[in-house]
Amino acid sequence: MVNPFAPPSTAPSALPTLAPALHPASKAATDEEFDAFSARFENAVVDDGAADPFGSASAAPETGASPWGDTGGMSGFGGASNAFGFSDNAQFDSFLSMTEPPPAPQSTPHHMKREGSNESDETPMSVVIKPAGPDSSSDVTADSMFVPALAPPPALPATAAFADATPRFNPFDRPPDELSFTEQEGMPEFKRTDSQETPPTPLFDEDQSTQLEEFPRITYTGPGWEMFLRQPNKKKITGQRFWKKVFVKFADGGALQLFNKDDDKDPFHELPLQACYSVSDIGAQQFDQFGKIFTVKVQYMFYKERPGVRPGQISKAERITTKLSKFAQYAIAGDYEGVKEFASDVRKLGMPVEHAPQISQLLKLGTQNYEDLKVFASIIEEHLFKLTVHRDRALTYKTEEVQLTAVDEIYLEQDLRGAVHRMIARVRIFFLGFLSGMPDVDLGINDLRKQGKEVVGRHDIIPVVTEEWIRLEAIEFHCCVEEDVFEKTRHIKFKPPDACYIELMRFRVRPPKNRELPLQIKTKIITEGTKVEIQSEILIPGFSGRKLGQVPCEDVAVRFPIPECWIYMFRVEKHFRYGSVKSAHRRPGKVKGIERIKGAVEGPEPALMEVTSGQAKYEHQHRAIVWRMSRLPKEGQGAYTMHNFSCRMNLTAYDEKPDKLDRHCYVEFTMPATTVSHCVMRSVSVTSEDPPEKYVRYLARHEYKVEMEFTTPSGPGDYIVATKKDAEALAREEALKKQPIAEEAAHDSSSDESS
Repeated sequence: MVNPFAPPSTAPSALPTLAPALHPASKAATDEEFDAFSARFENAVVDDGAADPFGSASAAPETGASPWGDTGGMSGFGGASNAFGFSDNAQFDSFLSMTEPPPAPQSTPHHMKREGSNESDETPMSVVIKPAGPDSSSDVTADSMFVPALAPPPALPATAAFADATPRFNPFDRPPDELSFTEQEGMPEFKRTDSQETPPTPLFDEDQSTQLEEFPRITYTGPGWEMFLRQPNKKKITGQRFWKKVFVKFADGGALQLFNKDDDKDPFHELPLQACYSVSDIGAQQFDQFGKIFTVKVQYMFYKERPGVRPGQISKAERITTKLSKFAQYAIAGDYEGVKEFASDVRKLGMPVEHAPQISQLLKLGTQNYEDLKVFASIIEEHLFKLTVHRDRALTYKTEEVQLTAVDEIYLEQDLRGAVHRMIARVRIFFLGFLSGMPDVDLGINDLRKQGKEVVGRHDIIPVVTEEWIRLEAIEFHCCVEEDVFEKTRHIKFKPPDACYIELMRFRVRPPKNRELPLQIKTKIITEGTKVEIQSEILIPGFSGRKLGQVPCEDVAVRFPIPECWIYMFRVEKHFRYGSVKSAHRRPGKVKGIERIKGAVEGPEPALMEVTSGQAKYEHQHRAIVWRMSRLPKEGQGAYTMHNFSCRMNLTAYDEKPDKLDRHCYVEFTMPATTVSHCVMRSVSVTSEDPPEKYVRYLARHEYKVEMEFTTPSGPGDYIVATKKDAEALAREEALKKQPIAEEAAHDSSSDESS
């Protein structure tokens, strides 16, 4: 009989011993032998609950017979002594040669017998996890649990346009004994981010090889100042006030002394300075019929909590009024969540209470020297900063409030080519708080050595636009700040005095040398005979700050010093005093010849002074022409717009021409952001139940000293001199011109001879 499922005659190499023995004679199987063979397959039927195919090797069927038969030998499969059912010439059948599989491993799960479902509460489930170790009965060894180390993935190429190169500095990588904030070597390397608000240059100068130069006007070694005292001190309806000449000195104990003369021994008035005193901004008022005088006030400032509207409450109230209709709908419908949301908005609005400043004038001093008054005001601020003041009592306020002000001050000297030779900058942070009880305050700023170590509450965070970090140098603190805590943790912790405007801290920064200045000025003085012309150009580049858009320059004042002998040309006599000639406004980009189109016969006469922005006039207290602009660039005006000033003077034969003129012009302006240092106050933490309202203000004061260029007009004579050639160059040019003519004549003569 031929088996159709039999493989080829060649036996597989994997099972060479299982090939049946071939005999020369075939033997027919009897019925008894065939029944015995089929009985083996019938015995392989196992009860579902009696045997488990996934069980252990010891589990056997109830009948005691193996479904695979006797695997001890091959006598039952057509051996030499017991052949049945197949002829000796039959081919090999692989199905009949299958043996019993190896026993299942111990970790193979047993098949659970199906039982009735029980409640999970009656039999709680318990799970026991045994640790894998050398004593464990599991077959898994330590070698089999070893995970091979894989090769690191290939480095991806960084994109050049939007690659974030900001390092991830981890302070815990260093040992605890080396993690000291006072160690200068521990300063992490910092790189700028590519945010939109980031300036196009580094935030600070990396070079620290040179020592910081002392900020101007913080020290004074002179004997005192000659000033004028306004008397009586307070205004009266029936009385008149006048200026009294006095001599002002500073005592060693921080008191301000007034003398009638500089050689007097005893002062007629003495004012001890206190922390609640302050110095006003420098102003100017009429002194006599010829001009004005610079004034400054020493004043006592205290605050009262009274009904009023604080900054920002009006905009919040407008947003709440739009929700009144929704609140009525919520109340009628009984929507508790809507009513609760509206009540939360009203609570955030706060009470209509403001802390109004009350100013009491103590002294009013004046002088006609602008620089002396600036030095005097700076020295008073230095004394106020070093005074000792403590919080001695606990008050209760209906509305708690914290006000912070960061002021950048920069002094810059520039030559006529635009190169910066001297740049000094510092930052001053002022604090004013109305807090109940005796709280502690923790101020967080963007100190580079605190990067990655900030831990503050959600209500203490002040929203900022950028993630810029700066380096602080030469830090000075008010007496209320715990300096030992700052040295260890870089936390600015202090207990502020109650309702007192204090200078909390100050520090120095190093502005980068290659940064584009927010205001660029170029001044030229042209002299030609008896004509003198002053030309000045101001350019405001596109300077990006923390706010969206451009940060403008405000309160711009440019001073051009004028010799005293030329002052009369800028003065106008009025009824009771002398006035000043004001500039004429000229619009830039005006169409040439527009007057003829409009029907005008003659164009406008050239004025003494002309400007395209702001106003310029002579100010006698400065002894200079002052060009003032409230804002640059103006509203709706883009960056890189030129603003021009010109002054044309025609001197007579009797006018004196000084041998030397002042070679510098002076520029002062402010910007409503800390554009020099990029200082940001990031958090204010107060140890109180409810967080107070926080108000933050940034300001930058710029002062430039720029060199002016003195030239003469370039006319035809200058052009001739510049393009004049020497005799040798002229001779060479003549020789080159004659050479082609000689060659042409020689060629003509040779052609004639050949013909």
